Amino acid sequence: MTRGVPRRVAQTAVVAGASMAGLCAARVLSDRFDEVVVIDRDILPDEDRWRAQVPQGRQPHLLLHAGAQLLEEWFPGITEELYEGGAVELDVCRDFYWHQGGGALTSPPSALRGPMMSRPLLEATVRRRLARIPCVTLRDRTAVEGLVPDGTGTRIAGVRLAGQPPVRCDLIVDATGRQARSLGWLKELGYGPPPLSVVTVDTHYASRLHRREETTARDWKAAAVIGSPDSRRLAMALPLEHGRWIILLVGVNGEVPPTDDEGRLAFARSLESQVIADLMATSEPLADPVAHRFPSNQRRHLDRMRRFPLGWVMLGDAIASCNPVYGQGMTSAAQQAAALGACLDHTRALDLAFARRYFGAAARTVAAPWSLAAGGDFAYAGTTGPKPAGTDLLNRYMQRVVLAAQHDDAVGIRFGEVAGLVRRPEWLLTPPFLLRVLRSAH
Repeated sequence: MTRGVPRRVAQTAVVAGASMAGLCAARVLSDRFDEVVVIDRDILPDEDRWRAQVPQGRQPHLLLHAGAQLLEEWFPGITEELYEGGAVELDVCRDFYWHQGGGALTSPPSALRGPMMSRPLLEATVRRRLARIPCVTLRDRTAVEGLVPDGTGTRIAGVRLAGQPPVRCDLIVDATGRQARSLGWLKELGYGPPPLSVVTVDTHYASRLHRREETTARDWKAAAVIGSPDSRRLAMALPLEHGRWIILLVGVNGEVPPTDDEGRLAFARSLESQVIADLMATSEPLADPVAHRFPSNQRRHLDRMRRFPLGWVMLGDAIASCNPVYGQGMTSAAQQAAALGACLDHTRALDLAFARRYFGAAARTVAAPWSLAAGGDFAYAGTTGPKPAGTDLLNRYMQRVVLAAQHDDAVGIRFGEVAGLVRRPEWLLTPPFLLRVLRSAH
């Protein structure tokens, strides 16, 4: 969707949830509302440290190229600010050792460059920039507990807070994550939930921080080793600020990565490439492993809702929560926020036309990450749920793309662009590209 010129839409917008989805939404709304209030029940620290209410925050997070571009557009200079805070500059094609399908992908230089850092550093930096905007207020240690309807019951007029006076608003954005707490609030008002698609893939993560020593022995800055679908195992090592690695082991549908030293190393050694196992064996652990479980991909189809109150929308994992191993969550949330802004600019009123336009735009925005994550998870035996038509054929084709990317720089770059949400998956299916894949895959 093309973006219009930001114009004032209404007086007050409330964003429930100060995750990256909520922060991106607040930035977009700040150009279109007189006042934007971001409310979160957790403590929002000034410094970059883990948040108690975000257990998955201790796992690796990727800000893909498309997401980094949007943040730079909204907060000019934030990329440099992240580098000053210790983020590592990474070209995801040149600097990422990616082993999949029995071999390593080529590593040509590309335009897919951006910062790699921990989620706490990214969120703290964005919060500081957001707090400088005069119309934005960040309220932590505050819980939204319900919605206030207007006199007709068809529009949201405010939010109820626990132990505090309600806040009047013209728009409420639910960015509370995959639990989508506003659905419970809507139920109190007599509204049903949107249709839900669930693809179950029982994924277990175990991450650990290690000391990162600068060395000329490696020609890569990050690494991923994707085992065959039959192995149901993969590993990843990403550089973080303050001279650290975060090393992730993942098991799918019955595989659970161990948390003891010997077991973790054996798990990494079982993969075809030994680069991450060697890194684990030679780098000093800085903390105990942290485990996390992701049970299922889920997607809420707002565009199929028949009844909903005006002045209410959702964004981020509240709409689509995809397997984090694909690293798309923060970037998808930023793209949804951009779509929200574009819809406000096209309708310039919080009416039914705006709601329908945004729900459709959100569905189109999450279609790509959903296809890549939920569709890709069907490569693993034991994944269950509604399988889109052609998924098995597409997964077999993607195996050919990976094989071609081991020999053809152009295929590798296009693969990186699609994985980085810079291009839609359809770009892997154009006739010239398909012919190139078939010639290169061997």
